[in-house]
Amino acid sequence: MTQNTSLQNQEKPQPSESFWTKTFLIKTLLNGLLIILPTIIILFLLSLIFKFVFNVISPISSILDKNADSHTWFINFLALLILLVIIFLIGLIMRARRGKSYFKVFEMKYLSQIPLYSSVKDTVAQFSGLKKMPFSQVVLVDAYNTGVLLTGFITESVSNNIYTVFVPTAPNPMNGNIYHVPASQLKFLDIEPEQAMRTIVGMGTGSSKLFSAKERAQESS
Repeated sequence: MTQNTSLQNQEKPQPSESFWTKTFLIKTLLNGLLIILPTIIILFLLSLIFKFVFNVISPISSILDKNADSHTWFINFLALLILLVIIFLIGLIMRARRGKSYFKVFEMKYLSQIPLYSSVKDTVAQFSGLKKMPFSQVVLVDAYNTGVLLTGFITESVSNNIYTVFVPTAPNPMNGNIYHVPASQLKFLDIEPEQAMRTIVGMGTGSSKLFSAKERAQESS
């Protein structure tokens, strides 16, 4: 039995080097595609909107000026300006609480059903800085509402008022506890995560920087 098993293992074909090379290339290409595809979709949608605005104002420009063909650059500039104004107005509406609530309902019912919508949204948010990366926001959290403050890092915004916070243990920050707390029990600090992490590794040394840091205004997401 042992000899037969060893013979079977010897006869079993091993994947060739070309197979591993092809697999590596395919996975690498797919990873690159997943990163660049949302950006391509965003640019494509913006170009469609730009062309639509351009086609709308082109006849108006030709009526006002018979030599409008010689002012194509002006039409392009005007179309771009109108597009930016539209985007700005939409963003202005989204800053209002009522507009944000209406958009969330619309997003859940319709936009979330569109393939790659979440990827496109995350890409825009990350490039614009509207979406913070996990552990990039330092907070002092009153987890038990007793006045005892813990050094933590925002890992996710669950809603407008609830945040998920990771509180590392000292001196090993790889371990810690997770808390889901309301914003009223958090103090958002304008300090680099590296500085806060050094106070944890240093068993509290340098914590004065946390309390001297300016409190950052709460950002609703």
